[in-house]
Amino acid sequence: MALKRIGLCLCLSFFMRAAPAQGVVLGGTNVPKDKIVVYILIGHSNMAGIDLSHSDDVANPMCWNYRVSTKAWVPAKEPKNSKTGGLSGNGAAGPGMPFLKGMSAAYPDYYFGVVTNASLSATCRGENTGNNGSNLDPSDNRYWDSTYLYTQIVGAAKAIQKDVTLGGILCMLGTVEATRTSEAVCRAFSDDITELVKDIRRDLAMPNLPFVMGEYEAGATAEFSPTLLLPGIIQAQTRLIPGKLPFSALVDSKGIAMLDNHHYTGDKGQQEWARRAVAVIQANKFFPGSATGIAIPYGKASAGGMAAHRGPWTLTAAGAEVIGFEDGAYRINGAAKAGAGLASRPLAIKASAR
Repeated sequence: MALKRIGLCLCLSFFMRAAPAQGVVLGGTNVPKDKIVVYILIGHSNMAGIDLSHSDDVANPMCWNYRVSTKAWVPAKEPKNSKTGGLSGNGAAGPGMPFLKGMSAAYPDYYFGVVTNASLSATCRGENTGNNGSNLDPSDNRYWDSTYLYTQIVGAAKAIQKDVTLGGILCMLGTVEATRTSEAVCRAFSDDITELVKDIRRDLAMPNLPFVMGEYEAGATAEFSPTLLLPGIIQAQTRLIPGKLPFSALVDSKGIAMLDNHHYTGDKGQQEWARRAVAVIQANKFFPGSATGIAIPYGKASAGGMAAHRGPWTLTAAGAEVIGFEDGAYRINGAAKAGAGLASRPLAIKASAR
């Protein structure tokens, strides 16, 4: 009986080490949920990457990739000249690898991961009516609620959500809309991206999950040039997104090295885009646990929450203050007092449970 108990204890000890509660095993190390931050990468060929000769095949022990196809964590690396070895499985030499390494350098106490299904010629909502580099039907090659790409990436994010901390969504979309859809689709682009992110946040039950969008490729030329009508509309529409979507920001695309008429180079362009994305996350305090500075305009609160908007405040045990809005409750990390009002006063706030 004693031997059986010892054996049982050893077995339990082994399984507890191999599969820690709310955490993952990476390279033989048990990593707690709050120490592994994972980003969802979605988009077209520029997010997938196509500059295969400049793929980054050097792994970093703190950088990991959750493969959608195999549902497994693997070290993040992209064998050179191997399209199937890319992080998304649809390309290589995109921004994923330099982004992971940039985040690891900025936050050395954390592990970082990506989950991505970036797809060549993908769109947000409007269907691609021209050249399609993907093996998906244009009706599926979109990130719209219930389409193939949407269901796939949200399902993958849900599968890992209990064991990791989701840090945000990184997105590159727009060049396909600008060249292979219609003016009506292009003029709805900012509303469609906003709805897409709201849907993902809803399905992940994370209403304030940060969203970082790449601006339309400023260095694009030929039929992709932002001086043309539809590319210009997409460029302008993309710049409207932060004003429509809370907890979102853009990555400036000016001066990024181009491989061709609409893709970034893998060795310089994607590296620079990733560097800027990391800087955007830092500047907006989008990293999990950061207090985000947001200006709350007067009148944004719902009728039921207006009193909370202007005060008095509800104090928590920790001494912070909470205000309620239609889209959630926010904890104030400042010294706002009852009756002070927030008509034009930016305060540092972060999401809090209702």
